[in-house]
Amino acid sequence: MAAPMYNVFVGAETGLLKGITLKKAQWNNLNALASADKEKEICAICWDNTDESKVCFGLKNRQVLVYDVENQSLEDEIHTLDGGSGKFRAIAKVEGNYLTAVESGLVKLWDDVDKKTIEIEAGKDLFCMEQKPQTPNIIATGGKENELKLWDLQKHSEPIFKAKNVKNDWLNLRVPVWVMGVQFLPGSDKIVTSTGHHQVRVYDPQSSQRRPVLDIEVDEYPLTAMSLRHDRDNQVLVGNTQGKMALVDLRNGQVVQVYKGFAGGIRDIKCHPTKPLVASCGLDRHLRIHDIDSREMVNKLYLKSRLNCLLFSSRDGENVMENKSQVHEEVDVESGIESEEDEDVWENLELVKTRTLKKNEKEIVVKEDKVDKKKKKRKKLDKQKEVPTTKKKRK
Repeated sequence: MAAPMYNVFVGAETGLLKGITLKKAQWNNLNALASADKEKEICAICWDNTDESKVCFGLKNRQVLVYDVENQSLEDEIHTLDGGSGKFRAIAKVEGNYLTAVESGLVKLWDDVDKKTIEIEAGKDLFCMEQKPQTPNIIATGGKENELKLWDLQKHSEPIFKAKNVKNDWLNLRVPVWVMGVQFLPGSDKIVTSTGHHQVRVYDPQSSQRRPVLDIEVDEYPLTAMSLRHDRDNQVLVGNTQGKMALVDLRNGQVVQVYKGFAGGIRDIKCHPTKPLVASCGLDRHLRIHDIDSREMVNKLYLKSRLNCLLFSSRDGENVMENKSQVHEEVDVESGIESEEDEDVWENLELVKTRTLKKNEKEIVVKEDKVDKKKKKRKKLDKQKEVPTTKKKRK
């Protein structure tokens, strides 16, 4: 039997890496079910190399594992990357070395050959870190009350660009900062960010101003995921905590398309490298593939666990389009595991016993209610009679 060709790789809260074959609408857990653990939650994921033959994924316990796509097996070597505190916010590869960013704000480049590391303090409450595709040594960071910054890994003592907050609002109050996603626009030096205050902003480091050159609001909920559209410039897809995904045109700042079919918060969005397709995953445990232009849902698979992050492979992308007329739901190849939180809820529920009343019992209950109402009315009338009326004497 031929080995399945996985189009999408998804990381779950339970620590399971899932491979999805979109043509057959099937999926597999790529690591052992026995290894499922909340402490091994997959927080970040990236390609190990440009040919997409290996997948790197960072766990909550600071371990980094590598899955070999061609051999369909996990590599034995486990990398433990310490430093800072909190979860992995992002993971990437620079010239074969790991580049990691953690919640406390520590960005670290690990050199396995020379045993030298580069550390950057990008500010506390870090939420995102992204490499510039054309020049991998340039990275962008941002977070909660942590403005967008550009760093050069070769000269990392100070940021090469630091954004400035927008002007005060109409009440002359400071606008809060919460950068949750960042991407480099292809063919230019501009950067687009999404925020926890439902804003999409575009910055131009080459211009004289450090404030955004474009600032628009999308819906009214935090934007938790963002991806650039690769087949067209100046368009970006964003998703929020309420399960809404929209396509935004950065040239005029307008929402072009809105996509439906979600039942929970969206945690990650990835566009296909060459096709007009977008993959999304989140808290409702479904992977969805949408056609960006027609807004049609191409595939929908239930993966049994809450999902954090994903990769959309460029391999065999044309097969995805063949299934546009059919949406697949809840296709299981291997038995997954349910969330431990849900199991605890069901186990702790008390059993409530009910009993149906007979006809005679119902009549007795109705009569008792009528008698009680009559008694209450009589008591009110008696109290009103007992209250004496006094007249004021004239002087």
